Amino acid sequence: MLPVGYKDIHGWCTEEKAYKLMELVMVCDPTLSVELGVFAGKSLLPIGIMSKYINPKSTVVGIDAWSIEASIKGKNGAENDKWWSKVNYKEMFEYTKSLIVKNNIDDVIEIWNDTSKNVASKFEDNSIDFLHQDSNHSEENTCEEVELYWNKVKEGGYWIFNDADWPTAQKAQKLLLSKGYTEHYNANDKWKVYLRNKTV
Repeated sequence: MLPVGYKDIHGWCTEEKAYKLMELVMVCDPTLSVELGVFAGKSLLPIGIMSKYINPKSTVVGIDAWSIEASIKGKNGAENDKWWSKVNYKEMFEYTKSLIVKNNIDDVIEIWNDTSKNVASKFEDNSIDFLHQDSNHSEENTCEEVELYWNKVKEGGYWIFNDADWPTAQKAQKLLLSKGYTEHYNANDKWKVYLRNKTV
């Protein structure tokens, strides 16, 4: 169900991961999905495609500030900051919007051009079924997002943590576990799926 030419879309989501995301969406059957960090929409696309397929009334929110400031927040390393400082964010924002329209999923996807911190309060507790965390990978930012969003995800809901093998992502994952999440799937440490435990 991935569109022809998916490999050529800007971004780093592999076809293998894209199909796994679609599989998880199918199992989860989400009413509300959220992606923190969109960039060019390569991982948002499969989430949106499958969400529309199984529930045309579902909503997928993609959150990204598309700014240098947001991309280099915290300590990410000189090479990382150098790369993100050269991105044409306006171009990536327009590219993402056109990708969504081209694949006919603009009726289920909402793009929020803002930071994850600024919009966290717009989500009620226990409202998100499926969350994909793939924004700024600094320890400061990943931990902040866990603190802001862990209770926004429903009990039994999915939290997908991208680039889980990064040193800067370790503290945030431990924090997620301390908040009542359990590791559900591990893609060779490249990315992991956590489930929010149900309280008795």
